[in-house]
Amino acid sequence: MAKVIVADENQGRRTLLASTLEREGFDVTRAGTLRQAEGTALAVMPEIVLLEGDWNSGDAIDASQRLMGDPEFAFKCRIVMLSRSNSSEFLVTAAKAGVHEVIAKPVDMSKLIEQLWKHARKQFVPPPADVQVAGGGGSFDVGMMAGGGGWALPMLKGLVGPDRINESFINEILTQMGEEGMEVDTGLEATDLSNILRIALNRLVQDGEGGQAGAGPSFEELKKKKALGDLSDQSKSFTTGGMESILETQAENIASEIEAVMDDILDETPENVAILPHDGLERIDPQVLNMTRLTTEMVHELMWDLGRPGAVSDTTLMTRIEDATEMLGDVLSSLPESEEE
Repeated sequence: MAKVIVADENQGRRTLLASTLEREGFDVTRAGTLRQAEGTALAVMPEIVLLEGDWNSGDAIDASQRLMGDPEFAFKCRIVMLSRSNSSEFLVTAAKAGVHEVIAKPVDMSKLIEQLWKHARKQFVPPPADVQVAGGGGSFDVGMMAGGGGWALPMLKGLVGPDRINESFINEILTQMGEEGMEVDTGLEATDLSNILRIALNRLVQDGEGGQAGAGPSFEELKKKKALGDLSDQSKSFTTGGMESILETQAENIASEIEAVMDDILDETPENVAILPHDGLERIDPQVLNMTRLTTEMVHELMWDLGRPGAVSDTTLMTRIEDATEMLGDVLSSLPESEEE
């Protein structure tokens, strides 16, 4: 069951969203403040944090940025924001803060549920806005899936975009090949074009990675090859070097980071649980339990009525009422049922 945190300071909206999502099969936790949402999210690590975009106390963008700053949360969880603002500036800011999707208000509940299931299954969902990455290229949203090659997209998008590989770039490569003593034939065949593209890609990768070691043979190493047809024996060298060597290095680095995070999680020691002997237990009169339940139910209903929109104007008092309502609900859920008393 996918875990979702519904964070909204408005108790009415929060209850409506939470109840709807629970009927759809989500495991929902409610949060009435941004601080509560952040603390709960880092403790529970839900699949999704459904965050209201407009808060009177706090900033949802700042909260999203703080959450995404935690490596484990960024790896496991996604943030979906509900907002009335759909300006390009807001969407870009949300994307930079790590928000995975911004859904416009008023909310279409069927669309919201459909998108939340996509996020819960870690399916690709377009980011709120295109965010320019270093070195050019477009935006990307990579789901870190085991065995996937998506982790290479950020670098590739910055290197093989149309602003980098174009007619001018190919002409530059052809000119450089001529300067290196290679014969260039205008009637190029598929093999020749493949070799040119291979050289060009390795050149781009070397530029993007600052000439990283192991990036494949350089033009100087090809001086002895006088014609493009003589480059066929270099195919294996280019395939196993250049881009692949750099991508493999990146994969190893990412794998090491993931292993480090998982080691910390697996090495966590559970809290000690003390089991009292039977003679150390205190007997409670069933009538006392009944009175406790009735009292808690009455106060819970009172706090629920006070927490309705417009009943209390003081924001601080409203937050205290919401917290008290949730605490009373937890007490009720922990009390044994009447047939067990």
